[in-house]
Amino acid sequence: MAIEEVIDRAIRLKDSIMIEYCTRSGKIFTCRISNIEYSTYYGGGYILAYREDIKTDRTFKIGRILKVNGHAFRKIYWNQIGDNFKRIY
Repeated sequence: MAIEEVIDRAIRLKDSIMIEYCTRSGKIFTCRISNIEYSTYYGGGYILAYREDIKTDRTFKIGRILKVNGHAFRKIYWNQIGDNFKRIY
């Protein structure tokens, strides 16, 4: 199951989900989100959700979500690889 399908299901069922997320700077954190919807401002590659631990709405880039409810979606970000790699072949 693709991450988009998991998110679609959570939106449809109005479920809260636990995500592991990687920021642009490479910081990884885990949080529970609810009231999930696709972002009308940023488009389909982003979701808007209520982050329960800090009690506020946040926008998340779907491509930066690493895990949903413990299920891993592997992504590699440049800042996690380091400066020695200029290109992946």
